[in-house]
Amino acid sequence: MTAASLAEVIEIRDCGDLAEGALREWKESDGAAEMTGQEFESTWAAARETLDADRIEETS
Repeated sequence: MTAASLAEVIEIRDCGDLAEGALREWKESDGAAEMTGQEFESTWAAARETLDADRIEETS
């Protein structure tokens, strides 16, 4: 799973890269689980923080 900003999603779409697989039948996927909106937001924020920190390190 990835956490992408809207700008990143648009860039990936415009470049023709495949960012994620289909979301069909996700419940049957290994490790798939339902989560609350709050759990999603918290997990997404942590993932974004990590990705943003990695980008800052790469440009330094």
